Amino acid sequence: MSGQSTAEATTKKTGQGQTDGASLAAEGQEIFSNIVPFQPYPAGVKLFQQGSPAYEVYFIARGLVKLVYLGQNGQEMIVGLRSPGWVLGAASVILGKSCPSTVATLTDCDLHRVPADVFLNQLKNDAHLSGYVQLAQSMEIYEQTAHVAQLGCVSAQDRLEQLLWQFCSMLESNKSQKEIRLQLPLKKQEIAELIAVTPEYLSLVVKRMQQQGIIRWNKSWLVIYDFQSLWHMTDF
Repeated sequence: MSGQSTAEATTKKTGQGQTDGASLAAEGQEIFSNIVPFQPYPAGVKLFQQGSPAYEVYFIARGLVKLVYLGQNGQEMIVGLRSPGWVLGAASVILGKSCPSTVATLTDCDLHRVPADVFLNQLKNDAHLSGYVQLAQSMEIYEQTAHVAQLGCVSAQDRLEQLLWQFCSMLESNKSQKEIRLQLPLKKQEIAELIAVTPEYLSLVVKRMQQQGIIRWNKSWLVIYDFQSLWHMTDF
């Protein structure tokens, strides 16, 4: 690896030096498999509790995880989704701070669970793990910044189309097909929260998209008639 930084050696690049998410996730799974084997987790398992210390770090090998924030009035709001390749709890463990949100499995998952002390020790001594965590945290900052920008500058319909584009990637749909059928793991209330609109306004956006022939939404099933036509940020 002479002449390469740890981060460069840890990831694969495509196009104009962009990080290939699929390759990055595969590389991360290889790294974490050398520390601990993955374990299967069913949907609905709480991994972290908001306000509590993080005693372990999780790497997502398969499945979806949701981040939920509990307000002072007791209202819960979903604030993010995490898919294969993401590292959960690393920031809280590194900083020694409590978890900023509750984290739970949204679907059946395969997770590598690393105790906090083991993770910190490996982080100091394993250059590949250190490089991967840098990349994963950089990706999180990048996506959070892009999400905040979308809230102020992008229409609700485009934000929904962006979310559906991400769902297709997260749920490993065959994007080579023009028409894609998805069983969404989220309620409409949660989808509305992710794109920062009310459930009533989400219904209006969905109705308009159905009239435009973009999607058909029937309870938990969603049909996207032309996946490639969905609005999405090209670098997101």
